[in-house]
Parts: sequence; structure tokens; C-alpha cells
Amino acid sequence: MWKIVIKLIAIILVVLLSACADPKTLERMGLVTTVGYDVTEDGEVLATMVLLHIDPEAPQNSAILTAKASTSKGARIKADLKSPKKLQSGQLRVALLSEEVVKLGLINLADTLARDPSISDLTYLAVVEGSANSLINQKNTHFTDISQLIYKELDQNIKGETIPSSTLQETMHDYYADGIDPVLPTIKGGNGEIKITGMALMNTDRMVGKINSTEAFFLKLINDRYEAGSVELIISKDGFTIVNQAQSPRELAVVIDTINSKSDIKLKSKENLEFTLKIKLKTRLLEINQTLDIKNPNNLKLLEEKLAEKIKTDVEALIAKAQEAGSDPFGFGEVYRKSVRKSNLTTEKWHKMYPESKVNVDIDFEILRTGVVE
Repeated sequence: MWKIVIKLIAIILVVLLSACADPKTLERMGLVTTVGYDVTEDGEVLATMVLLHIDPEAPQNSAILTAKASTSKGARIKADLKSPKKLQSGQLRVALLSEEVVKLGLINLADTLARDPSISDLTYLAVVEGSANSLINQKNTHFTDISQLIYKELDQNIKGETIPSSTLQETMHDYYADGIDPVLPTIKGGNGEIKITGMALMNTDRMVGKINSTEAFFLKLINDRYEAGSVELIISKDGFTIVNQAQSPRELAVVIDTINSKSDIKLKSKENLEFTLKIKLKTRLLEINQTLDIKNPNNLKLLEEKLAEKIKTDVEALIAKAQEAGSDPFGFGEVYRKSVRKSNLTTEKWHKMYPESKVNVDIDFEILRTGVVE
């Protein structure tokens, strides 16, 4: 009997509490899926927001709102005054920052996003070459919702291991960690298209340089374990036995697919600030732009040697480029801090030490099997 009474009381309480709740139906909410930030000539923040339409009778499935204020939250308040629906950030997937914004410093905007409990830590951050407002407002013939195009392009390239991931959580972690700097993808718009051009190198929270998409592959190769990434490399064809050599291109273009990789960074000398970077890479050969007999063991061995040397050279060039810019996206500083007891390493201290450090690169490269070769 008592069990029945308790169940009835519970049902009555649920009904009463539900009746008092604020009915935030989807039709009454303006769901922000993408936001872009620019700096105006007078130093204010220009926020551009893409809103998802839930109403099936709406002529378009998205709308764009723009507002300007001294802060991002102020711009959000002004945008609310223009919207027939209450703006909600729970569906935010991408936050775009113009180069001007990131050169001044991204932490204020990123920290504001991170402090909003409705925004997911998995929201992607990206840097726009040019105006974020112009990029968001451009039209695409295949995607009526530009925010979906931007999100899907970033998502598939990150999950496909073409570029490193740059979620809000990862960016904030790298910013606050002593000994590593964040990196963000760079994108560019034009003629209705969105293209990922590479990665932005940061010194704490300010952009100090850029790398292209191939260099982004090597950055991820150093930082993560690859399982699906692929890259095209150009090497000399000297020493190979090539059919129709007189009519073939001057250089050999090779596309490899990573089966798996592993990188290891160790501090070799704390006095001379010297590191050892070892990369073990097992790949599959996907394509060669010339007729090369890879069944010939001499050709295959020479191909492995040249590709290993090419990767070593490119990795060394990437590290030197980052050092010159004053950015450590690889985490050498973290390795130093963990290896040296009582180092008392700070971000400022490491940025003074890092450009003078030496990195010895060792590549263990192997082609396990071949794919389609033309």
C-alpha cells in the first residue's frame, strides 16, 4: 500500500515541477551554430552569428545576425535585440577568429566561450584569413547553411588526420600549460568555397606565424600517433630504374598513407638544451607519378631511404620555422619541465630558452605494403 502511495506522490511532484518549468521549445530559440569575430577600425568587436532555423516553413534553414560592441558578450546582447528568438549557444560548433583578432590575442574571446556552461568543450576554433564576417556571408551553391560547410570541413579533416585538432578544450589546455603553445587551423573563403590552408602558430595566445597543410601533417606526426593521415612528397629520381625516363617528370611525386606512427621526444642535455626526436613511421605506398618497378628490392630500399631523408629534412625545417617565430606547438618545453627537477619553468622563461634549443631528428621509415601505383 505504501509503495503505491509513494509512487502517486512522485508522479504528482513530477507533474507540478514540469508545469513550473520554463518551456524552452526549439521554435522559440535562436540556436547559434557558428560565430565569427572581427576587429573594427575603432577597436570594437564585430560578431557574426549563424542561427539555425527549426521552423519547417521558413524559406531558409539558417539566418545571419551581425552586431558590434566593446566586448563579445556586449555584441551578443545587441544581436539579441535584432533577433525574433532568444539566442542560445548550446549548439555552437565553430568559433572563427580573424587574423587581426588572433594577432591581438585570442584568450579573452576563448576564455569567454569556455566559461559559458552551455558551450561544448569540443567546439572547434579556427583562424580566418581575411574577414570572418565576409567568409560567413558568402554563398555556396551546394550548402545553403554555410555553418554546416565550415563545421563538416574542419571535422572531417581533423578526424581524417589531415590537420591537428583544435577544440576549445585543447586550445585552453595548451594556453595554460607551461611549455607548449596552441595551434589553430587557418581557413580562407572565396567564390563560395571554404579551404583549409594550414595552421596558425601561436606564442601564448597571439598568432606569430603560419604553416601550410603539408607542414601541418608533420606537426601532427610529431605530436600524435597517426593511423590514417596521408601526404604527397617530392623526391629526386636519381638512382631509380624508371621506364620511359626521357618522357617522365624531373622529380618523383610519391603519395604515402600512414598505417601507424609513433614519436618520442627526450631531453638529451639540459645544459646545452638539446633534444632528441625519434619518429617511427610505417606506411603504405598509394601512388607514384612515374612507372617505377617497386618489386625490385633495390628500388624499394632506395625509395624508403629517400622518403626518410625527405621527412627528416621537412621536420627539421618545420621546427626551425617554429623556433624563428617563437612558437612551440610540439611541447618541447613540457618535456624539459618534466625532465628537469625544480626547473620552475614558466611560459615567459621557456619562450626565451626555446629558440636556442637544438633538436636532433631521427626517422625510422618503412613501407609495409603498396597500394595503387601508376
